Amino acid sequence: MESRGDDFAKKCGCKGIRTCLLCEEEKATVNGSEGNAGRLVRYMYCHQCHKAWRHTEGSLCQTEQIDFPGVLIVEDFITPEEETEIVTVIEGTEWKMSQSGRKKQDFGPKVNFKKKKLKLGGFTGLPSFSASLLARMKSHDLLKDFTPVEQCHLEYDPSRGSAIDPHFDDFWLWGERLVTVNLLADSVLTMSCEETDKIELTTQQTTHCEHGKKSVPSPDCDPGSQTKAVADPQDMTRSQDKSESNILRYCDVEVAIPMPRRSLIVVHGDARHKWMHAIHREDITSRRIAVTLRELSSEFSAEGVLNQTGKELIDIALSFNGSAIS
Repeated sequence: MESRGDDFAKKCGCKGIRTCLLCEEEKATVNGSEGNAGRLVRYMYCHQCHKAWRHTEGSLCQTEQIDFPGVLIVEDFITPEEETEIVTVIEGTEWKMSQSGRKKQDFGPKVNFKKKKLKLGGFTGLPSFSASLLARMKSHDLLKDFTPVEQCHLEYDPSRGSAIDPHFDDFWLWGERLVTVNLLADSVLTMSCEETDKIELTTQQTTHCEHGKKSVPSPDCDPGSQTKAVADPQDMTRSQDKSESNILRYCDVEVAIPMPRRSLIVVHGDARHKWMHAIHREDITSRRIAVTLRELSSEFSAEGVLNQTGKELIDIALSFNGSAIS
């Protein structure tokens, strides 16, 4: 007879400090690392003006903005019918439990990131449905030379408390652009930074950005009113500390990147190299599948020291004959 521990191990993939609702219930612990830290000033990204916005307290309704380069969002990248077809194909492959309440399917080489080693054996290429997705991606200038060699499907489900802590994707193997097609549900990618350099803010007399995106937090107020908005005490303290210089440190800020259902999201530049990305538990409100594609770093390019390995990986990946790595 299997013990309760054996059954628990089958349904949870968490290791080390990672937890999900399944193992938290088993261990009677509470995990606070996967959620919004609460101490950070939260801004909402607008993909049309490439700025991040937040409402700020004052005698009139005002909005602060900061530049936030390095994110491309293409809404309605696929149709509802295409989404259904892709999800049907994905569901035909076995899911494996991953950390922090997620499930995954991997199409790529086996990698030991600590030792900087990889194995091509068992890698048979990207799945066949990705060929048409890649062709469509290349119609965008940012992705016209994008050549993915790894594809990962991640399932997030609120019943498992699915999330991912702030992190950088590996820089030794993976290149400049991280590309995701977001399926089944809207969600939010949260960016945070550990740098202590200062960010300069711009303040406008409005509750919206020029494209009509509501800033966050967004209390009800009339831009023409003299009534002060009620602010969080921590926000008030931060505002008083910084009111003279109108500046904030990178490490004080997190930026919420909306990920609409069926959209394409590309992270590159500063958003890739300076800002860590995470998905908080509270931003998973229904089942979501992320199809993420990664390209090789310059070390594997034609001019890189591992160019031959890079060529082999590309040849295998673009056969589009792949099955998930067991």
